[in-house]
Amino acid sequence: MGCWNLGALSYVRFTPCNRGEAVPVMAQYSNSPALRHFTPKNSRTRTTTRTRTKRRSRIAPFILPIPLFLAVSATALAEPVIILDPYFYRTPVSEAIDGSSKTVLGYYDETDGKVTPLPAPPRLAIPELHTLAVAYAQSILKQTSPKIIRDRQGVIVAIRIEGQDPAFSSVLLTPGFVERFADLLGKDCLVCVPNRQTVFLFPRLGSNMEKFSIPLRGIYHNSVWPVSTELFEWRGGALHSVRDFEPNL
Repeated sequence: MGCWNLGALSYVRFTPCNRGEAVPVMAQYSNSPALRHFTPKNSRTRTTTRTRTKRRSRIAPFILPIPLFLAVSATALAEPVIILDPYFYRTPVSEAIDGSSKTVLGYYDETDGKVTPLPAPPRLAIPELHTLAVAYAQSILKQTSPKIIRDRQGVIVAIRIEGQDPAFSSVLLTPGFVERFADLLGKDCLVCVPNRQTVFLFPRLGSNMEKFSIPLRGIYHNSVWPVSTELFEWRGGALHSVRDFEPNL
């Protein structure tokens, strides 16, 4: 432990003691007294620059990979999902929908409710990504509560389903989705997805479908995340476009 002493010495000499040899940091002539600092020298606690460098070199390999580790962890936590997207989003990884020139199936990674488009080429094959995304969509579907829309005579004219998950529209791809509503809408119903949070189902033989044209277009154009003004049906378990409420756009 160092100690400070104020005095006037023409020279300084120290002898070893039990705690080590005292080494003067500064000394001046007796003519100009100075503040002298004595630092005890102990070989057991002495650390050289070379020793510190060696320690840093041993620690560095364990510190440098941390950003890489965090990036890998984030990727591991991401869930591949499918979102029905308008074609003008130019989603890097996407699949076409039969009969449609305006809507695609876009592939994303979802983490904590936020989605990021998968880069091309994707880390997994499309069929594998599709399987994982549909499994995720099934978990979304379990949390939905369909709302039945009736006309003045009490006849069911549509069913509206909403969800806040960005990948909500992918519920249309889940096995047996259309069969869930067969008792209410008939065997082969139609679907429209004006934005990411909203799905409308219609009976194929419904006579009031034209009345929904303007409201559906309004939802589409006023949405932050629009999807499509098209009307889809299921063929062999896959979506197929059959009509567009705005054919000239």
